[in-house]
Amino acid sequence: MKTGARPRVLQRRRKPSLAARVRPFWILAILAAALLIWGGVWLAQSPWFQIARVGIDVPLGSPVSRGEVRSAAAVPSRANVWLLNPWAIAHRIEAIPYVETATVHRGQFPQPFLEIGATMRRPTGCVRAGARVVTIDATARVLQNGCAVATAALIDAGKVVLAQPGGRLADPEIARLLDDAKILADASLAVRIVRRDRWGGLEAVDVTGVTLRFGEDADLAKKAALVGPVRAGVGSRRPIRAVDLRAPATPTVEFR
Repeated sequence: MKTGARPRVLQRRRKPSLAARVRPFWILAILAAALLIWGGVWLAQSPWFQIARVGIDVPLGSPVSRGEVRSAAAVPSRANVWLLNPWAIAHRIEAIPYVETATVHRGQFPQPFLEIGATMRRPTGCVRAGARVVTIDATARVLQNGCAVATAALIDAGKVVLAQPGGRLADPEIARLLDDAKILADASLAVRIVRRDRWGGLEAVDVTGVTLRFGEDADLAKKAALVGPVRAGVGSRRPIRAVDLRAPATPTVEFR
């Protein structure tokens, strides 16, 4: 070994960091992201996917017009058919009081289109509270103000606050009166008013103007079955004003 010679220093080669390896590709990544964003915006606005037709199908004689359905659907013009939310559109249409269900179908060919269908609720009765009258369906949903079913029994709910069209009548007293009206209808009694008397008992007025006093409605079906025989027993000798069935074992008749 030579005197004064310096030992050779062995330098270890360091492995490049992940950031150092990725750094040359940053610009490419940024360009690729920008292209993706631009492509997404272009596709969203592309005329290839803009709605060319909105078809609306409602039943014949529907209380809701196609124009009302179109307005509730609120589909923007020139909208991309695949970016629309069909469930949100259906929900907006079903907010129309008379609409029971709404369906929304999207398609692309031959041109982008939207097909909307709606089924309607059927009015089954009318409810009065104070000076206000509303029409309801079988689920007690309020369909409109005013009575649209002239042949149905009018439920007199007293001072209950009635919901607006689109809402439901959730008051238990109204539900009870509706149940009573159904029992009377099943007993083939044609009544035009169902209400409570001053003592809270059930009272109805039939289509001939005769007041039927039932009192407690726990055994309403049995009491309703007595109306026909009582009236038949009286006959047509004198006009009847009321039939009192609060004591079903001894019904009484009031004459005019």
